[in-house]
Amino acid sequence: MSKVEYMPVDCLQVPKMLFQVEKFKNLSNTAKILYSLFLDRLKFAVQNGWVDHNGDLFVIYPKSEMKKDLNTTRYGVDQAVQELVKIGKLVRIVQNNGKANHFYINDIYENEMEEESMMTLDRIMANMPMEEREIIMDKMVAASRDILGTIADMGYLDEYETPLTPMEERGYYDEEGNLDIDAVEADGYEFGMDLAFGVLSVCEGKPEHVLEIQKYVNEQYECCSNKKFMKVLETIARMNGNEEVYIEDMYACNKEARNYYLSELMMCFNFVFNEMCHGTGSAAGCDFNSEEE
Repeated sequence: MSKVEYMPVDCLQVPKMLFQVEKFKNLSNTAKILYSLFLDRLKFAVQNGWVDHNGDLFVIYPKSEMKKDLNTTRYGVDQAVQELVKIGKLVRIVQNNGKANHFYINDIYENEMEEESMMTLDRIMANMPMEEREIIMDKMVAASRDILGTIADMGYLDEYETPLTPMEERGYYDEEGNLDIDAVEADGYEFGMDLAFGVLSVCEGKPEHVLEIQKYVNEQYECCSNKKFMKVLETIARMNGNEEVYIEDMYACNKEARNYYLSELMMCFNFVFNEMCHGTGSAAGCDFNSEEE
């Protein structure tokens, strides 16, 4: 490519320290890319009004967009976020009254300097006699209690202690706190797909069993309440050996979300059998229409 032909490309900047510092090496590549995407969004925090009352910048990044940007599942997104929070300590999540979470992004260089400072303290205390070490620990505990007491008096403690609801954990609410139907249906679609292929795998070579299960599931969907129908799906999922996360997602849905989730699940479940299996035999290893011939 000549200089004349070259056009600048908007690139994502990935910190080299994620690959050089020992504690960050254990992060998955998905988590490293996600952290870089957080940093990229942070550049527009002021422009978007992502500034709290203390003047600290945060990022709003719906999980539905993370899934699209990373080309992964919701489970993959959750895993990457948890890695950044727990392993790398690079991201802090603050609940926003039922609306989209605020992600506070820690500076990777400051994070490393604080870590080194703590390591220095650990080395000093390791060389102390046990009695002196206990005196220091008592002072640290007392100081921590004073700090927590002050935070509680200011009225901020509840903000950090309030656990997220199962719906919020899965990103089933949009930035305005409304039900994110696309996110709910996307997870229902994934479960429906996994459930159908699980049945095909368990019943390989037995098309009559596959069709019986499909018929039974549809009958239960029509005549049972959503709660009873979910028990039916759970039983089949456990028979198939489907991942536990699908069952957890299903039960996390509230009454409103449940209708969208199950409707999309059944659409995908039937699609696999009706469009991909019947008459082809490719998925179950035999011809579903052999009797008609």
